[in-house]
Amino acid sequence: MKKSLIFVLCFMFVLSSYSQSNILNASTPDEIGIQNFDQKQTDNDSFLEFDYIDDRDILWSKVVYEKIDLNEKINFPLLFPVNDETYEKNRKSLWRILKENILNKNITDLYFDRNDNFKDKMTYSDVMEVISFSEMINGVQTPAEELKSIDISAYRIKGMWYFDKRQGEMKYRLLGLMPVGKNLKDDDGKNNTDLFWIWYPSIRKVLHKEQVFNDKNNANRISFDQLLVSRRFSSFIYKEDNVYGDRAIKDYKMPGLESILESERIKKEILDFEQDMWNR
Repeated sequence: MKKSLIFVLCFMFVLSSYSQSNILNASTPDEIGIQNFDQKQTDNDSFLEFDYIDDRDILWSKVVYEKIDLNEKINFPLLFPVNDETYEKNRKSLWRILKENILNKNITDLYFDRNDNFKDKMTYSDVMEVISFSEMINGVQTPAEELKSIDISAYRIKGMWYFDKRQGEMKYRLLGLMPVGKNLKDDDGKNNTDLFWIWYPSIRKVLHKEQVFNDKNNANRISFDQLLVSRRFSSFIYKEDNVYGDRAIKDYKMPGLESILESERIKKEILDFEQDMWNR
């Protein structure tokens, strides 16, 4: 009984370690991860495009800004693994995916964090100044330090809730994604800062190719795009579009309970709108 339990645990460890295709059919460890033709065809599927929405079909809408705290357990799939050098290509954090594709210029629609209207676009050199840092000490250039997955503490997202009167339902459209991480220029390295905005529709193809690790069922995975678009994460609202312009909740509510209650009030207002539509 004890030997059987040890075998099962070891097998589960192997599955969670590799988490690759063909593991049950591999005659040698070298064959793990080698896909057959049907598996390759399945992996080459395309992501589901956003529907075209005519402005005249939007009966009501509200733009909200949320923060995804990576310290919350439900958000761990976006954070781990934090050791970017240990794991193979099939195990990546969201930041590692973003950074790799920024460096190879697959992701180019990045914008300065100082505003969220996606008008102030960054150049490649602008981005490199944010994600890497090197300085001159005693006439010697230090090796560049790059932001790693462990340095990312949260993500900010911008999205729109809207009521589609043609289909008669409330929908959500993710518009922007912003990593929040360590400020490399800060000597202490303890202060987190907003890095840059990414226009989300432009990175859907990249995120669709990468799968999220599922610790409850290794055989059932979804892509990072599916996770974000279907809102399989925990977040709180820190701002909504308002008449005052760029006013966040912290600007008119005390930190703590008051801010949490205001965030919940905005969330309830959104959820109640659809219910009220059918009660009128």
